[in-house]
Amino acid sequence: MAIITSGKHIYQMDNTKYLDLIGRYLAGECEAAEAAALLKWVAAQPANQALFDELSQLWQMSSLYDEPPLQLEIEQAWGKLESKLPSSAADNGLPLEEPSDASIIPLRRWSAFLRYAAALALLLTAGYWIFSRMGAQDATQLVEWSTGPGEQQSHQLPDGSTVVLNENTRLAYIPPFEERRVQLAGEAFFEVARQNGKAFSIEAGGAATTVLGTSFNLRAYPDEERVEVSVRSGKVAVEQIGKEAKKVLLQAGQAAVYHKKEETLEKLAASNADAWKTQQLVFDLARLEEVLEVLRRYFKAEINVTSPQLLNCRFQGEFIQPGGVKEVLEALAFTMDLELQERDGAYWLDGDASRCN
Repeated sequence: MAIITSGKHIYQMDNTKYLDLIGRYLAGECEAAEAAALLKWVAAQPANQALFDELSQLWQMSSLYDEPPLQLEIEQAWGKLESKLPSSAADNGLPLEEPSDASIIPLRRWSAFLRYAAALALLLTAGYWIFSRMGAQDATQLVEWSTGPGEQQSHQLPDGSTVVLNENTRLAYIPPFEERRVQLAGEAFFEVARQNGKAFSIEAGGAATTVLGTSFNLRAYPDEERVEVSVRSGKVAVEQIGKEAKKVLLQAGQAAVYHKKEETLEKLAASNADAWKTQQLVFDLARLEEVLEVLRRYFKAEINVTSPQLLNCRFQGEFIQPGGVKEVLEALAFTMDLELQERDGAYWLDGDASRCN
């Protein structure tokens, strides 16, 4: 069993092959079957999910550096890593033995993963940001804010812009913030201050969002297949990083979704993207399919319909500081002449689709 330390967290892995899978998944080199196996492993235990999330977020953060961390010399990384680990049996002149469950496996055994994330492995072992650039004398220190489960934070950036972080989110930038550039892994609401026509940019999940002065919501959790940008005011440009041809321009009330696997961008109407911050749910003749998707995300609940035809029914209503999911679903069911059922911890909506269209 391998034990990996990262700041305040300690992760145990029964099979170090998943380090290689995580590395190749983040690098976009996993086959479909491998990705499915990895995600199944991630979902199996909270510790697996925690490690995957940590590596995914830190992987994205590493792009803030002028020199990609993967350009680090492997031997240089090994030297720094091993200097922070307990001496191995070989170093003490003792015969090599199979590691026990309580041992820390030397990082040379993780060579496949290091090909993709030498700098991240260094971070996980040392517990702080220390990605050295080629030829640089000193390491660059990021300013980083992060939230845990159920936690939200509000911060002001050096340019006067404000950002509210949703739960399980990490945001970082390099001071003194002259370039007005941040890296995001998770979800945040931005209110960007104008600064003499100087652009403000956010990199998240393979997509770049650029603005001058506006307010918008950006959702880019590493374990989700899409990046979502929803504009409340002003104008926003969203593009795939490195491919300016793939760009959409958004105005207030519009949204864009970047699909990571397909590397495609689509524009659509904004819909309750920042409800986690405003605590308001507003639906204007929205299809039930869209309504349920919003409610699932907001309440983290399983909600289903007994007939696919019901998804085409439309709902109009507004919930201010909604209580629980059951209360909202009861109001929705009453309005649409549907029946609400509870089975095995999930909610089901049943009824005649012809009566609610």
